[in-house]
Amino acid sequence: MAEALIRDHLEGGSLRIDVQSAGTLGWNEAPATPYVIEVLAERGIELVGHVSRKITRAQVDDASLIIAMTRTHAWSIAAHDPEAAARTFLLDELVRLGTQVGPRGGELLDAWLAELDALRPPGRLGRANEEVADPAGESIEVYRATAA
Repeated sequence: MAEALIRDHLEGGSLRIDVQSAGTLGWNEAPATPYVIEVLAERGIELVGHVSRKITRAQVDDASLIIAMTRTHAWSIAAHDPEAAARTFLLDELVRLGTQVGPRGGELLDAWLAELDALRPPGRLGRANEEVADPAGESIEVYRATAA
C-alpha cells in the first residue's frame, strides 16, 4: 500500500524515481489483500499484479533511500548493513527531519539524507510514534486509517 501511495504521490512530477516495496518476511509472493486493493481504489489508485517479496541485498545496496514502516524493519536493515542505516528512515521520521532541514532543492540526495541522519541520536532509527503499524488481519477501517 505504501509503494502504491508513494508512486501516486510522485506521478506527474519532474523526477523519475524507482519505487519498490519489500518486507522483512516476504509472505511467499502473496498478492495484495482485498482490503489494500479496495482502499487504494477508493483513492483512485489501481493496484495490479503486486506480490509481496522479501528485501534483498541488491535492493539495499541499490537504494538511495530506504523508507521503513517500523523500527523493527529499520533495525533489520541496519543490522545487516550498518552503512544503510544512514539512509534508512521511518516514513514519519523522514517527514519530521525533512521539515527541520528544509527542502532538498538542488542538493544531492546523499548530502540531504546525511543532514537528516546527523539530526538523529547515534544508533537511533526513528521514534515509536513514527511507526506505521501493519494493518494485516485488521478491519478495512484500520486499512483506511493506515493509508491516511
